[in-house]
Amino acid sequence: MLQVSGLNKIIKKHKVLKNVHLNIEGIYGLIGPNGAGKTTLMKILSSLTSMNGGDVFIDGKNYSNGRYVKANKYIGYLPQDFMIYPKISVYEALDHIAILKGIMDKKIRQDKIVSSLEQVNLLEHQEKKMIELSGGMRKRVGIAQLLLEEPSCLLFDEPTAGLDIEERIRFRNLMKRLGNNHTIIISSHIIEDIEFLATKISILKKGEVLFEGTPEHLKKKAEGKIWTKPIQIDELNEFILNQDVISISEEQKNVKIRIFSEDGIDDNYKLATPKLVDGYLAVIREGHK
Repeated sequence: MLQVSGLNKIIKKHKVLKNVHLNIEGIYGLIGPNGAGKTTLMKILSSLTSMNGGDVFIDGKNYSNGRYVKANKYIGYLPQDFMIYPKISVYEALDHIAILKGIMDKKIRQDKIVSSLEQVNLLEHQEKKMIELSGGMRKRVGIAQLLLEEPSCLLFDEPTAGLDIEERIRFRNLMKRLGNNHTIIISSHIIEDIEFLATKISILKKGEVLFEGTPEHLKKKAEGKIWTKPIQIDELNEFILNQDVISISEEQKNVKIRIFSEDGIDDNYKLATPKLVDGYLAVIREGHK
């Protein structure tokens, strides 16, 4: 359990984070629009930047030390863009990082590197140069270097950015496996990144926490606000212009549109069961918990 209590961050007199309180456990989705403060929060938790007030607890112990969180041993952070030493092999890159982390015994270092590569399914690619790897494989090397120190909490900032569909699926499956042994925080503005992973979710907007709870709790925020209707394809443009259409799906020869409306619509529409993205929209638009 990682707890954030009353965390504040000010940059150039602007409050980037405002009295943030979070109770983080399991696979935790931190979502919100661009500029919400998600990356700043991740950097504070990983000791890369300071805070202007607040406390961070891990299993009840306070790891705040003045303006910085001092929990490097327990928290590993993977930024959105990860690329190191492009002209050396994956193994050589991890070996160098392990030395920088203070793992000086060669046999222990070798065992940790092999174990980390096995966990991210890259052992057979250990001789490839970093520059030869796909974006998804580089991200997995980034995770492998985090696992060298066996942190209890892993932080991922926009982990699927720039990945193709197949790599995104592979990455999500890896997150699910790692979640068996680690607390994981996934920061994203893409709901699909956390929809099938997160056991708990928070929504951040303009530095404030608007919501924290389970995915089911978030879906309930949109109950009574999502409506569906089948329409002819040639009607679609008019509906998009005049209604708050949030999604479109094919249905035999027609298409089905999903409308967001708090006031209800005429009898031609049917009330729909909310999805996670619907709950997100409801919270963001209402601007309260």
